[in-house]
Amino acid sequence: MKEAILRYCIIKLRNYKEGNMKKKLLLLSLIVLGIILYPKDTYAFSSENYKNKSLCGTYEVAGMHADGVIDPVACFNVFEDAQAWMKNNGAEDLVIFHRLNGKTVILDANMALVDLSVHSGTLNFYTTKESSDAYTYMNNESTYGGGDGAFIEAAYSNLRQIFMAKVKIANFTGWIAVDNYEIVPITWVKSSSSYTVTEESIRHNYVTRVQDSYSGNAGSTIGPKPDMLSTGTYYSYDGHFFYKDRKTMLKDYKNNTHNNAVNKNDEYYNYYMYLSNHTRTNYSSQNIDEYIRNNMGYYRDVFGNSASSGASRLYGKGQFFYYVQEKYGANAVLALSLSRNETKNGTSNLAINNNNGFGLNAVDSNPNNGKSWYPSFTYSIVKYGSHWITHKYADVKEWQYFGPQFGNKGIGMNVKYASDPYWSEKMAANYYSLDKSKGLQDYNYYQLGVLKQGAVIARSDASNSAKEVYKYPEAEDAVVIVGEKEGETVNGDATWYEVVSDLNLDSNYNEKGEGEAYNWDMTVYVPAAYIKKINKGKNGYVSPNSVTKYQDSEYEYDLYVEEANVKPKVAKSVKETSFYYDSALTTKKDQKLVNNRYVMVYSAAYDKNGVAVSYLVTSDYWYDQKEWVPADSITFVTSDYGKFSVTASGNQYTWVNSNTQDIEATKISGQYHNSYAPILEEKVVDGQIWYRVPVDISGTTNEFGWTLASAPNVYVEKRNAKAENTAPIITASNKTIVQGTKFDYKAGVTATDNEDGPLTDKIEVVEETVKIDVVGSYQVTYKVTDKNNATTTKTITVTVTENQKPVINAEDKEVIQYRELDELDGVSATDEEDGKVEVKVKNSTVKLDEAGTYEITYEATDTYKQTTEKTIKVTVIKDEAPVINAEDKTITQGTKFKPLEGVTAEDKEEGEIKDIEVVKNDVNEKVIDTYEVTYKAVDSYKNETTKTIKVTVVENQKPVINAEDKTIYLNEKFNPLEGVTAEDPEDGEIKDIEVVQNDVKTDEPGAYKVIYRVEDTFGNVVEKEIIVTVKEKKLEEKEGEFYLDSLDWNNSKKQFTISGYLIIYDINNENKEYEMVFKDKNSDKVYTVKVNKWTEDTPYDLGTVNGNSYTDSWFKGTLDMKDIPNGDYELYMRATTNKYYTEQIFDNLFNVAIDKRGEDGVHGYNFKVLQNYKSQKMEINIRDELYTTSQAPTYRDMVNGYEQIEFKSNKLYIQGYSYNYAGTYDNPEKIDRVLILENQKDYSQEYINLGSTKGPYDITSLDNKDKTYVWYEKAIDLAQLGKGTYTLQVYTKTKDAEDYGEINDLFGTLETQEMTINNKTYRIKINKDRENRVELIVE
Repeated sequence: MKEAILRYCIIKLRNYKEGNMKKKLLLLSLIVLGIILYPKDTYAFSSENYKNKSLCGTYEVAGMHADGVIDPVACFNVFEDAQAWMKNNGAEDLVIFHRLNGKTVILDANMALVDLSVHSGTLNFYTTKESSDAYTYMNNESTYGGGDGAFIEAAYSNLRQIFMAKVKIANFTGWIAVDNYEIVPITWVKSSSSYTVTEESIRHNYVTRVQDSYSGNAGSTIGPKPDMLSTGTYYSYDGHFFYKDRKTMLKDYKNNTHNNAVNKNDEYYNYYMYLSNHTRTNYSSQNIDEYIRNNMGYYRDVFGNSASSGASRLYGKGQFFYYVQEKYGANAVLALSLSRNETKNGTSNLAINNNNGFGLNAVDSNPNNGKSWYPSFTYSIVKYGSHWITHKYADVKEWQYFGPQFGNKGIGMNVKYASDPYWSEKMAANYYSLDKSKGLQDYNYYQLGVLKQGAVIARSDASNSAKEVYKYPEAEDAVVIVGEKEGETVNGDATWYEVVSDLNLDSNYNEKGEGEAYNWDMTVYVPAAYIKKINKGKNGYVSPNSVTKYQDSEYEYDLYVEEANVKPKVAKSVKETSFYYDSALTTKKDQKLVNNRYVMVYSAAYDKNGVAVSYLVTSDYWYDQKEWVPADSITFVTSDYGKFSVTASGNQYTWVNSNTQDIEATKISGQYHNSYAPILEEKVVDGQIWYRVPVDISGTTNEFGWTLASAPNVYVEKRNAKAENTAPIITASNKTIVQGTKFDYKAGVTATDNEDGPLTDKIEVVEETVKIDVVGSYQVTYKVTDKNNATTTKTITVTVTENQKPVINAEDKEVIQYRELDELDGVSATDEEDGKVEVKVKNSTVKLDEAGTYEITYEATDTYKQTTEKTIKVTVIKDEAPVINAEDKTITQGTKFKPLEGVTAEDKEEGEIKDIEVVKNDVNEKVIDTYEVTYKAVDSYKNETTKTIKVTVVENQKPVINAEDKTIYLNEKFNPLEGVTAEDPEDGEIKDIEVVQNDVKTDEPGAYKVIYRVEDTFGNVVEKEIIVTVKEKKLEEKEGEFYLDSLDWNNSKKQFTISGYLIIYDINNENKEYEMVFKDKNSDKVYTVKVNKWTEDTPYDLGTVNGNSYTDSWFKGTLDMKDIPNGDYELYMRATTNKYYTEQIFDNLFNVAIDKRGEDGVHGYNFKVLQNYKSQKMEINIRDELYTTSQAPTYRDMVNGYEQIEFKSNKLYIQGYSYNYAGTYDNPEKIDRVLILENQKDYSQEYINLGSTKGPYDITSLDNKDKTYVWYEKAIDLAQLGKGTYTLQVYTKTKDAEDYGEINDLFGTLETQEMTINNKTYRIKINKDRENRVELIVE
């Protein structure tokens, strides 16, 4: 259908010239129709365009053009023949078609991406096309962000008897079956997965389909900005190496290299994705809970069987994430990040009704029935850390292990844990969000590394003979490096890294059993030769043990889970207390538990001594909320309690009434599904059982209520909780005392009881054998009994040790003759029992006025009369005279002599001496001769030094001009002062160099004279003449290739900067020079501006072709165009060597975003992209100033056309339209529009206001912006217009676009018209040599 309409348009255009002006409406309509049918970069091409295509052979090679046209170019009956032909041809748009399962598919392509979203469900990925077992699996739905991958190659699998494609995605390169993807040739790709790097962060952007233009904001901000990447957009399917364009990336992937990546020598590893689960976060449980409350916005736990506003299962779980870290070795924030992703931030059905916080066993093949159920959400946190991390995914001996990090689809937990290709990135985003909110305390805290190869053995020490602890199976398994040591040399390197163990080890390097506490103290050793460091740890080597230990780091918890069921207890408050957010009782809530109220108890927190610290109790029965209270604020009671089950749809709760009447007026509270409440009384009313339950535990009203034991869809399971008395706990440790020291038996000994509280004052010493005067070991036994007669005893050992003598700390001393000496300075004495003791000088032989060696003897005595002596040596050093620093000098005749300038004196003992005396100075600056100057310096001890130097007065010398003969090439810019300097022996550099003669003509070959003149401060004048030869540069011209990378206006520096590359074909591109060429379109006069070579940090390597290196073909620099006169210029880029040159049209073929306008105070510059040329060639207008420096909102040129241009009633009548793509033209009152008549001789301008009106027909555009008032209509009086040729330019400004440009006749159909008034002839015509612009000639 579209092809027929387009042919119709072409026929109408051919017939256009036979019509009259009225046919222009039809023409514009057809053009607009063509744009709608074939809009640039908007129409998506896919398999729908070719699935029914018939083929010329079994395998057809075809070109896939960007406009959707498919050109068959070769036919084959054998796939390998077609593949070889396609690769040998090398064209980027070539593909191989084949009929498969009744439709045409693309089997292979030279350059393509794959659309993986076409397959619903899970895909298996294999390491080779003949592998029987999948390496990993992926769900490539667009919601996960894994809908596209890089296509590398295709081949036939003999094992599966099908074609397969090799694809790279999420750092895994592997094979998938042909019916699971759609190959999209690069020419049909409109968008793809990309990374955006800002000054702050890096973000991975996900797309829905590569065939469609990118829209939306799907993606993950995965961490801080990588140091090796500048801001911008990049492409990568491994997350390590990044590219500025897809084609370069695909070429590297096909060659199995990353040589052209922008960070080819500095691979990026996301810290959070490669951080081992066996690490500790710097954040406390309170920090985690604060983040959940304040940043995530969850201020309560879930109640009932579905989430409500502000409710999440994650609420209040910070201490349990922290607990599994400290107890079981699973990083708390990594665990939280995973739980957030798997439970929709704790609000999913899985989290609420299965208490499953980690998607455990919720596999893609059976997500609903396969998932695990847990008695409580907290219980699932504990199981995740103790079982699934420490003994599964981060246990090097388990099949799930692919490194202890979250990783990606190539390595880490992501390989087997989740089907989402970018699952790990979501966790990284979650971790980064928390870390960033707290000041990035965790980022780069540890020094991370990865294994360079698989099968690397971790040992107990830095030697190959040390015990083998385990073996790392894969390359890229992550490690945390906590130190290094010298050991046995491996591959030429004797360094071994000490790393965190990926097995839970005991002290003998044997694996501990499941459920046992993780041993944070155990590390293993791996040769440094096998490990690559992947970040720079901000603290160097640090261990997880270096992290701050918080108050609750050694807490133990009782979750009250018995036989896979929660069995809460019942308690009664014994005093009023605040509720707390955390078990360590650090953060109070603005809510209290009043005295004498019944609560359900769900968890207990104990300190390292087993003493209860706090309990997790009911804080709100209605909404089933729980908070922490101090252990001494409640007492356990024996009581019945009920578990509420509500199966009704809608609100999942049953009512609690003020009495045993089930009516609306008595409703005061409720109990949600799966909540608990104490049953304090049971009553039968009218045959129905009612339970009396607590209601308000924080106020004074509605303390109790009544609820039915059963009702439609409601059932209360009655249970019983018994208050069991526990024995007291005595806290006492072994002690060591010094012989003869008084011993307090009860010092530091305490006792507590869960029911009675502190019992320290009840402790008895029931047995003791200590003899404080006799060295030995003795026993002391304590006993304490609670009010329920439960008794505890504890025995400690008291060791009596021998008293030690004091130790004197004193070192030999040096002192300078005559100086003071404090004999006790720096001298001290310590005693093992007394601590610091007094030191006295027993004897001293020191004489400070005589150089020599002497002795001081010290003495110290402790409280047990033990005495120690120590003798040191004191050296008295002779006091030396000062040293004067002064050298012989030479000065020029007439120069003022400053005798103390540059002269210093210093004393070995006293340092600098500032008082230097000139005792002799007979220098006469006016007379040439040699003189003497004598200096004297004296120190504070009257040691005196003198020194005499010679001062020579010499004749003044003339300056010297440094300038040499030069050779320049024709039309090369010549600066006579460039490279010319002048210097004078007395004055130094002379900057004022005068050019007294300059005959150089750069546009004519010949030899020219240049004369320079300088004068020194003594009036010596010198001139120098050089010859400048101007000659034509004879070079061989070569074909070349130009690419514009950037063209930017720096408004602060008032200059354009440019970058790109220019290749000279078929030679080694070395030692080239670059210049931008400006060719005047009126006179053909040429001007050039030099541009610098660009050799460091270029966007990518241009490679080698036929043995010729194109690497050094980049240029970058500023454009100094101040010396170029006003005019219109064609633009070229020229590259030259000593033998060859190429000159290429300056174009913007790839629509690079550029700045087009700027003013530098000398000129205004207006770059134009001539989009009617296929190459997008550019030119520049240079004027004294521009009408405006604003430019189009998009890369598209301004549209300036006309409906009518003719002479009417002695005036020039114009009806036309002027607008920008992406501009809104809906209000004529807010549109400025001016006609600019510019004289092409002197570029003077006349301005005529045009206004805005509605046109003869509506103009529409794909930008969906209103174009109602793009029209204008004006009859212009030309009587005052002077002689000359004028261009017609229209300036239009609206609220979102401002621009100006020439009126052009797109098809060149305007016929020349004339009008004569008062002996002046006016002619309107088109100039076909200037892109069909409309011109007005006045004669």
